[in-house]
Amino acid sequence: MTDTAMLRHVMAPFYRAGRPAVSLAAALALIALTGCGRGPDWREMKPPDADGLQARFPCKPDSASRMVAIPGLAGERRVQMLVCQHEGTSWSLAYTRLGDVREVTPALEGLQQSLRSNLQAAATLVAPDVRPAESPPVGVDVPRMTPQPAARALAFRTERPDGLGRPMKMRVNAWHFAHGLTVFQAVVWQPAERPALESGDDVADTFLQGFQFPE
Repeated sequence: MTDTAMLRHVMAPFYRAGRPAVSLAAALALIALTGCGRGPDWREMKPPDADGLQARFPCKPDSASRMVAIPGLAGERRVQMLVCQHEGTSWSLAYTRLGDVREVTPALEGLQQSLRSNLQAAATLVAPDVRPAESPPVGVDVPRMTPQPAARALAFRTERPDGLGRPMKMRVNAWHFAHGLTVFQAVVWQPAERPALESGDDVADTFLQGFQFPE
């Protein structure tokens, strides 16, 4: 399936239901649900137009590019997305280049706000009273990133429907960071009640700690 066809396929139910277009975090989650993998096969790669960022994915990611409204910024921005999925766990990276350094902090905060909103929207599909549980945010340390007060790591325990509409408990870990005028959002979705592909939280740690910028 092509990237364009994939996006049209996963977003079609939202349009048929008369809902507004989903935002970045929802689009990433939906794309991830369509993916498949033959097993974790960690490989290093450099996403295109990402300031030389080096990343590690456990499977070959699908890629897409779309115009997205980021809370706190005027208009829409073109966001590049890479997503791969295996056995219910998904790894995603989204990034966009801004036009002004003054947009960096609002963009990082907007991406975090968008993620929280879409986690809540997904949880509400399970039951109206379900609320994601968020751990206190902590700092992010990506080698040679541009220091930003709004660069944060977020962790959640939440629920969303599985492919058959049944409640599925999830762990979600997200990193938000910047390099110059480019802002990044990296997210791992893991079924909370399914054995991890590696021990403990390594499937998230291996991905999130694999980012670095060139010297």
